Amino acid sequence: AMLNRVGYSPEISHGVLVEMAEHRKDLEKKTKPILDTLRSYQDLPPDKALAALAIEDKKRQFGAAEKYLEHVLHSALASTD
Repeated sequence: AMLNRVGYSPEISHGVLVEMAEHRKDLEKKTKPILDTLRSYQDLPPDKALAALAIEDKKRQFGAAEKYLEHVLHSALASTD
């Protein structure tokens, strides 16, 4: 009678809640790789033209990084001579 007064029903018993928690953990394990893949796409621009501009910008940054690395390597080699 006391359980009925506080709103107890068999759907919220300890065993059922434990099963639900285990099921939730299984679902999280299954969806984590999918969510990680989707997050990698969130940084992409929504437009093809914007994506092309972003790619060109990254190419410029890569070229600048290559030139800097080449300069550092030449400086290091020159200082050892």
